[in-house]
Amino acid sequence: MNRIPCTRPAASFEKLHQAIGETLDTTAADLSPETLLDVFKALADKHDTDVNSPFNMGYYCIDADVASLAALDETERRAANIAVEGQHPAALAFELHSVERVLSAFGIDPATGHGHYTSGGTEANLTAMIVALGDRISHRNRKLPKSAYDPGLCLDADGKPQPFEYVHHGVVPLKVRPTVYVTAQTHASIDKNARTLVGIASIRDVPMDKDLRMNPRALERMIVADRKSGRFAPFLVVGTVGATGSGIVDPLRRIADVCARQGVWLHVDAPWGGIAAFSPALKKTCLDGIELADSITFDPHKTLVPLGAGGSGMFLTRHRDAVARSFNVSGQPVATHDYAYMSLQGSRANNGLRVLSQLVEPRRLAARVEREARLGDLLRRKLRASGWTIASKTPLPVVTAVHPKMAAGDISAATIVRRLAKAGILAKAETLRPGETPALRLGIISRRTSEADIAAVVDDLDSIVG
Repeated sequence: MNRIPCTRPAASFEKLHQAIGETLDTTAADLSPETLLDVFKALADKHDTDVNSPFNMGYYCIDADVASLAALDETERRAANIAVEGQHPAALAFELHSVERVLSAFGIDPATGHGHYTSGGTEANLTAMIVALGDRISHRNRKLPKSAYDPGLCLDADGKPQPFEYVHHGVVPLKVRPTVYVTAQTHASIDKNARTLVGIASIRDVPMDKDLRMNPRALERMIVADRKSGRFAPFLVVGTVGATGSGIVDPLRRIADVCARQGVWLHVDAPWGGIAAFSPALKKTCLDGIELADSITFDPHKTLVPLGAGGSGMFLTRHRDAVARSFNVSGQPVATHDYAYMSLQGSRANNGLRVLSQLVEPRRLAARVEREARLGDLLRRKLRASGWTIASKTPLPVVTAVHPKMAAGDISAATIVRRLAKAGILAKAETLRPGETPALRLGIISRRTSEADIAAVVDDLDSIVG
């Protein structure tokens, strides 16, 4: 078998950085752009991970394809700024059309919802937290008692009283802590964003069930108790579809029911697992209740198009008015595609065309997604047949597994990852539960991965663990 390796010989970053500085020294003479590209290609081809390899089973970024690269080249060449209507109405119309298709796939009505592209999942999750604060930390939320804030600090510039709004008055009038509910499987970007907006003391960890999923009953008990204590203002719950480490899918419908009863915004982080929205079969299994979420994060650059310049994440929501409340600084009503006033970004590149390059073939896309899910099932079966225990349950094609020799302490997941890397296979080690043996994680990420590749990986694992 002619293997296309994903991993390549590692080099010291410090030595690479030094060598580049010396090679690109322009003290004595200018260098041509061609020389710059030649140096880059030589070093990247020698040392960088190749995400186009079918053995990229650890890094959640999809391989490149001709259609999306052609679309990226077309949009980069035109250098369109689609922040508002103006000089690039055609590019903006394509952008809006792509957003509408994605909204519809997730069960959100494009006529009343809103979506826009972001630099990635972290920005999309930050957007969700900002919008949720503006919507739920407000006098309009009947679950937020008037005792939660000081009316004397809710004044306009002339000192006249105003109804409390987070977007107007910030956190200063609050007597309680705005609170976010997550689990140990929630992406670390939520913690990072909380540091910026509300502080990490606002993060509350919800117990999980035996399958690493958020426990809805425990969630509701925590929200009720926190609100009753008079110290917390629950405003955001973060559910997950396709956790980075385990691939788990939270019980969205049950969590949505809790959020509806308790007046809390439900955000679903589905940067990789959200691809199930484009397969009718997987959508039923993975995304039951996703249409009830107040907002969603989805990253096309993980599952549809290569990362490209600036990334390609998405923020999606059912509540267009809440987005405008948080970001519209124009002083007048704006359209959903006036992105400069409906998002964090000002100037904005055109991402929609390359995403559309995948969405205009919906049947082919659904077949690809379902094929990858079958490959994930095949990998699980082969690992079980070789004596491995599957460590997390998910319908998505990411597999976590522990071999008896790992449980016995004879070999670690980290050691297996290093040995796989020498064979050109990129995998990850994941600690799924505190105190447990770290598991090996393998995902079906590349469109190029085949059944033969799966068999080759399992053969290599058999050799490694003996």
